[in-house]
Amino acid sequence: MRFSPIPALSAAALLLTAGCSLTEAPASGEYPSRNISVIVPVPAGSSTDLSTRVLTPCLERELDTTVVVENREGGSGAVGNGVFARAEADGYTLVSTTAANAVLPPILEGDVGYDVDSFRPIGMIGTAPIVLVVPADSPFTTAEDFFAAAESGTVLLGIPGATSVPGISADALIATSGLGIEPVPFDGNGGTMTAVVSGEVQAGYLSADAGVVLPRIASGEVRALATAVTEPIETMPDVPTLESLGHTGLPYADSFWFLATQPGTPDDVVATLEDAMRTCMSSEEVKSSLGEGVAPSEFVAGAEVDELLHQAASDYAQGRG
Repeated sequence: MRFSPIPALSAAALLLTAGCSLTEAPASGEYPSRNISVIVPVPAGSSTDLSTRVLTPCLERELDTTVVVENREGGSGAVGNGVFARAEADGYTLVSTTAANAVLPPILEGDVGYDVDSFRPIGMIGTAPIVLVVPADSPFTTAEDFFAAAESGTVLLGIPGATSVPGISADALIATSGLGIEPVPFDGNGGTMTAVVSGEVQAGYLSADAGVVLPRIASGEVRALATAVTEPIETMPDVPTLESLGHTGLPYADSFWFLATQPGTPDDVVATLEDAMRTCMSSEEVKSSLGEGVAPSEFVAGAEVDELLHQAASDYAQGRG
């Protein structure tokens, strides 16, 4: 039996009657059906950029699609994060950004085109807690030595920018303790570490990243005296926290970066992304490539990252209020 073809107009009418559109996008259940872009709002070669590029090959395998990393630097993350926030919430434009770049520009500059609620985190990629370090030949062998010197005089403390997370944390430490600490801002972790090693400053207060800080601690070039997080760090279990030394109420000081999509992204798309990321972040290959002390020991899912992000936003807003 032969069937007569349905005229094109009639076919369109049938589709519309069924509540469909000829131009309707593929259902989210078919995700992904094309390439995914991951915006990195900082320069190529940064810790965030490098770790994102470690993660993406695994995501490509898990999602069976191409994942393209795009660096959109500028404005302390505001440029790239703004591009991300304006993109369609369909799971095809993601962002890999730090907590600081996500929350500080709106707090410090006002309307930058996004705020903390512009992100729906998928999972944490890496973490870099703030550490207090001194050169290997420093007379300060403990944090108590450092604070004793700051009580009796003034010590120069290198920070990676006045409005960086360490900079805000240092301001809070000075305000709550009344210690004679003079923050000296430098260009990022690299510039701060150079100043510490050369003796231009007596100590550094910076994020323990895998590119600059952790290798120098491991080599013995600098010595970690304390951390600004509330729990001891797995890779530095003998280094005390500032809280354990009596310096409490400091702003959130665990710099972290995460993968996110937009809040309006369909739940099933987010679930697909989170499942893929969970697999990748649990991979020993990915963990090893990210480096010890960077990759979380266990996968930190989107909901928990969102809580940490809002906590950081609240803390930083109070610190700059």
